Amino acid sequence: MPFPTATPPPIVQQAFAQQFRRLVDAHIPTVLLVGNHDQHSQGAGGASLCIYRTLGVPGFVVGDRLQTHRLQTRSGAIQIMTLPWLTRSTLLTRPETEGLSLLEVNQLLIDRLRIAMEGEIRRLDPHCPTVLLAHLMTDNARLGAERFLAVGKGFTVPLSLLARPCFDYVALGHVHRHQVLSEQPYVVYPGSIERVDFSEESEDKGFVLVEVQQGKTRMEFCPLPVRKFCTIRVDLSKAHDPQAVLLNAIASENIQDAVVRLIYQFAQNKLTRSITQPFSRF
Repeated sequence: MPFPTATPPPIVQQAFAQQFRRLVDAHIPTVLLVGNHDQHSQGAGGASLCIYRTLGVPGFVVGDRLQTHRLQTRSGAIQIMTLPWLTRSTLLTRPETEGLSLLEVNQLLIDRLRIAMEGEIRRLDPHCPTVLLAHLMTDNARLGAERFLAVGKGFTVPLSLLARPCFDYVALGHVHRHQVLSEQPYVVYPGSIERVDFSEESEDKGFVLVEVQQGKTRMEFCPLPVRKFCTIRVDLSKAHDPQAVLLNAIASENIQDAVVRLIYQFAQNKLTRSITQPFSRF
């Protein structure tokens, strides 16, 4: 999921295409998975990624449906099963969902997904390493900013549907917080590579390096030096010179190149104010 919206501006598309060309020139097979940001609000999948399928570059796959792709790497063949972001909207307009609660619609989606995955799993080559690449919310994931960004738009998938012995690794997208949900097999959210708001202030960001082999997959989380989010809290209830106290509090923090949130309060009138400044200079 490379783009933040289904219709990214040309400058963003160009920047991504430059990196895409590096992968092609290096003969590195690549899979792009359609996520919630890549879809129109109506749920039409893959709007921002369609052009990369149209290009028809060998070894380059756009995953906008439940499908298994067999890729040839320098170390041998690998199977990648893609499961893009799914929404309730495809079911809510159908007659069979009339009168059902959202909980019942969710269960109907899960039941249909389970049947579809079973069919796809039966077609897997049991002698070839297999990775499930999915953009979804699991039932035991620890959430961050995405709790508010996608509320009411998706549904929750049980971990038991993903942690299957037929998969040598399960790579998940959507949740920003890096977390390992299972080790047999590995079911992993690598997390986002950048902080998006203060709910992620204390989270490490990075990527996951995985060596996939049947029965003995290894993984390593590799941190990245991302921009710092810093919260400064100041109690001015007893300050004779509030401005001086604020300036001293700011000066005592290392805010170079950080996104800073200043929260100060006056206890006597219970007034609390918050200022967020995306620069290091005030």
